[in-house]
Amino acid sequence: MVAPPPRVSVHPAASRLATVIEVRSQDAPGLLFRIGRALEDASVQVRSAHVSTLGANAVDAFYVTGPEGAPLPGDEAASVARKLEETLRG
Repeated sequence: MVAPPPRVSVHPAASRLATVIEVRSQDAPGLLFRIGRALEDASVQVRSAHVSTLGANAVDAFYVTGPEGAPLPGDEAASVARKLEETLRG
């Protein structure tokens, strides 16, 4: 059975204080490292992370802000999500 590709989505209404980016992926060694590196490369700050593994699947939510501590604008959040998904698929 082939694992489904990683999916990254933005949930703009989930928090007033941060942008919530959800990652659903096949669990693998180094997955959190790869996600963390991609978020660092995007120059966002992680306020909190909620990490869970359900069987072979990881479902992780990251509450991120821009360098000034505010939620990301919609277009920037979408760009971070796209780049994160590309990183995980690559």
